[in-house]
Amino acid sequence: MAETMNYDRSPIPPEKPGGIASERNPDRAITVDDRGQMNYASAAAEGMVEIDVPVPHGPRAQQRMHARDFPATVVRYVEESLRPNPYPVASPMKSATETFHHFVGAAKGLSLLDEGGLKRMEQLAKEFEAEPDREEFFAQVIRPYMLSMTPRRR
Repeated sequence: MAETMNYDRSPIPPEKPGGIASERNPDRAITVDDRGQMNYASAAAEGMVEIDVPVPHGPRAQQRMHARDFPATVVRYVEESLRPNPYPVASPMKSATETFHHFVGAAKGLSLLDEGGLKRMEQLAKEFEAEPDREEFFAQVIRPYMLSMTPRRR
């Protein structure tokens, strides 16, 4: 007669058969944090830490993203602030310098960068504010710097 399948003796992973799946392989465990969001242990191990970043303008007060996406998000929001706002009354936006200062504070508050990275961002924010041609300064200095950086919490 055919043998019935025993689900407690799953071959994944073969070294720890039986029990609850998260006990057999804690790297594949899915947990729920205090906000009710699912956390994947394997994603955190690969450096995909999710953070809630306050955004300077938009329909939501916060945006959830991976920490490694922070520099690209800063670039996107500053570029958006440099363009003319077609709806200034319905959706007011901060200026490009205020937006960049906002993200410097967010990086500080979330401990995303080391001390040297934060100092460099603060220095760039001051230079950006003093620069008469902000679009050119952003394209030549800030954008390449932001896209080359790696956050401490990936």
